[in-house]
Amino acid sequence: MDEMLEFPHAGWTFLCSAEKLPSGSFQAVLRYRAPPNDDIRMLKIDPAAGHSVREALERAKAMAVEWAAKRADDGKGGG
Repeated sequence: MDEMLEFPHAGWTFLCSAEKLPSGSFQAVLRYRAPPNDDIRMLKIDPAAGHSVREALERAKAMAVEWAAKRADDGKGGG
């Protein structure tokens, strides 16, 4: 079963998910809601698989924080 949670951070609304692979492990996937229409956009898929839903969701949240920090550093973000 896949699991997704909404993660607001630095003015962005991220969708972090743990998607179950055929092997039984879980992959972290990061999306965000793009203003102004809240369209969902794919950002990143972690190539490493985690052993649990919790591990994959934590990895997706970490990817969101990293992504937002990069945007803030280059002046393109609102963080």
